[in-house]
Amino acid sequence: MLQNKAEYILGYLDEYIRSDREEIIRMLEVAAWCLQDDPERRPLMSTVVKVLAGVMEVGSNLVYKFSHALTPPPAVDARISSAPPQASVLSNPR
Repeated sequence: MLQNKAEYILGYLDEYIRSDREEIIRMLEVAAWCLQDDPERRPLMSTVVKVLAGVMEVGSNLVYKFSHALTPPPAVDARISSAPPQASVLSNPR
């Protein structure tokens, strides 16, 4: 039963990938653009929305080296501070 479901899902995904290949590639390029090591090279969210809507194209100078994504987060020493983390700029009122 599980194998039949897996085959069904794989068949559906294969058909989806063939029919929407360009859209899938655009989404992957946007993801790579958002993961650029240099924060200055990352797009604004308004730009991401425009690219996904098809109004703009993805930047052509993407660097497909994501060293920051491979670095483990620093270990936190619980003995140093038990204060909650500071709020980010995104959590401020608009």
